[in-house]
Amino acid sequence: MKTVSKFLLIVSPFFFFSCKQVKTSDSFTAMNTFMTVSLYAESHKKGNNLCNQVHEKIDQLEKILSTTLEISDVYKINYRLPYDFSNDELKNLLDFCMETYQKTDGAFNPALYPVIREWGFTTENYHVPEPERINELLKNTDFSKVTYSSLADGMELDFGAIGKGYAADKAVELLKSQGVKSAILDFGGNIQTIGCKSDGSLWRVGIKNPWGQGAACALTVEDSAVVTSGGYERFFEDENGNRYIHIFDPATGYPSQSDIESVTIVCPRGTYADALSTSLFVMGSKKAIEFWKVNQDFEAIMITKNHQLIYTQGLKENLEPLIDFNDVIIISKNQDEF
Repeated sequence: MKTVSKFLLIVSPFFFFSCKQVKTSDSFTAMNTFMTVSLYAESHKKGNNLCNQVHEKIDQLEKILSTTLEISDVYKINYRLPYDFSNDELKNLLDFCMETYQKTDGAFNPALYPVIREWGFTTENYHVPEPERINELLKNTDFSKVTYSSLADGMELDFGAIGKGYAADKAVELLKSQGVKSAILDFGGNIQTIGCKSDGSLWRVGIKNPWGQGAACALTVEDSAVVTSGGYERFFEDENGNRYIHIFDPATGYPSQSDIESVTIVCPRGTYADALSTSLFVMGSKKAIEFWKVNQDFEAIMITKNHQLIYTQGLKENLEPLIDFNDVIIISKNQDEF
């Protein structure tokens, strides 16, 4: 079997310096992800200190959210170990997850961990489970049964679908509290920006080409999260060449079979963008469009398997296709169909 892992987004490497601000960058590995923070501050000393604070914050969050660290809160909950349920960080995240689970009709489901592990995406022991085994595990994935103090028998939590987005939100919150006006964070392809570039221009982010090298689109943003979920990001192939991606349909327990190659969400919050990029991918383009029409708090870019580019009207002035698509469709909120 063959596994493939690719970054979702390509960030423009051009940064501009202000006469009053200097750029400081730091890279580190956390949450099994290579992360980079680039910010502008009054001095390199302050910039380095802020980068260190971000690194420390992400390490703290990993000790709460990791499914594999034995000291983490989530690990203790999953393995029914003694645990103090007074952690506000986890309570707030559970509240968000429950709201999003209901809002997406279960397309976003942090209780799918037993199914994902069975397929080997947490252990790298990749295989296709028997249908009977999948159906058995699906009985333990009803996230509506989760409470602050306990899990039903057989249930396990996994915040991997929003962990990087949540971490980016917390990092942005920290940096803004310290007066940072311009920064860009790349948390394994989850992009989050503070303000604009130091020269006042917008940040330019590339959306990965699902079928080749480079970017399929270029997007300009400010003070936003840009998060992409793609079937090309991580997958395995069986001996017959069948591909199984890492994005799962909670209704079936199988990798998603939607018509989408990738979904990019643009909104102020990385946690929300992370959750919705996965949810809309699972929904497929038609349901995703209807979801967007009802919920007017994000913008979306969808690249479909038949080489369509579909994006929401709020991005009309900010999105530039960089490859040839069979069709480019801009969705408006009053549009009956596409």
